[in-house]
Amino acid sequence: MARGLNRVFLIGTLTGRPDMRYTPGGMAILDLNLAGQDTLTDEAGQEREIPWYHRVRLLGRQAEMWGDVLERGQLLFVEGRLEYRQWEREGEKRSEVQIRADFIDPLEGRGRETLEDARGQPRLRRALNQVVLMGNLTRDSELRYTPQGTAVARLGLAVNERRLRQGAEEERTHFIEVQAWRDLAEWAAELKRGDGLLVIGRLVNDSWTSSSGERRYQTRVEALRLERPTRGPAQAGGSRPQEAKRPVQTGGVDIDEGLEDFPPEEDLPF
Repeated sequence: MARGLNRVFLIGTLTGRPDMRYTPGGMAILDLNLAGQDTLTDEAGQEREIPWYHRVRLLGRQAEMWGDVLERGQLLFVEGRLEYRQWEREGEKRSEVQIRADFIDPLEGRGRETLEDARGQPRLRRALNQVVLMGNLTRDSELRYTPQGTAVARLGLAVNERRLRQGAEEERTHFIEVQAWRDLAEWAAELKRGDGLLVIGRLVNDSWTSSSGERRYQTRVEALRLERPTRGPAQAGGSRPQEAKRPVQTGGVDIDEGLEDFPPEEDLPF
């Protein structure tokens, strides 16, 4: 099994004042809405700026410390991880991937350019939106082609996390959807269930309308680089040390105690 690695790094602007709430057990939860633009290169070699909006969740003492300090438009650095959560609503199983912040720090905005979107929300140009994951595939790679002939591969990644909870070590698994394009997608087509994989990419939010007319969202990682970890000289492996051409598209205290009584929100606020 590949070593679990799960890190997220963001630099963006706050679209509004953070939202502070408390669980029934009294834990502080601070939701931060961050906006920025990634600079990507299209098939013609032209740079394009693609906007993104991410919700970040900060818990516990840090949430209380920053809740009354941060303001709309503040430039902010976030280091954290992706967290998979599952719950049941009206007999239907639901799941989501959240960004759980481990550390945040306001940054000086001097020399940085911020735009306003159609809703008047500030959005940082040339922001930072990076994810680094290592885990094992939950299924064989799924390769398909768009009507224009562009290769797209979909991958399911299981990332294991070990941590102490109430004095005992426990293991959690986070399930993350990954998508790769073009040459990187065709290389990834050979990957099989159980293979270890290192993913470096950017975080993307997809949205669609279900057959029942309900708006649904999915957070996934768009891979920009994939590597196959080798587990010793006697085992086959290999790597793909290349950056993909990017598609242009829009797109202790036990801090978890009590969160099971505080189900996630389903609608993004943007």
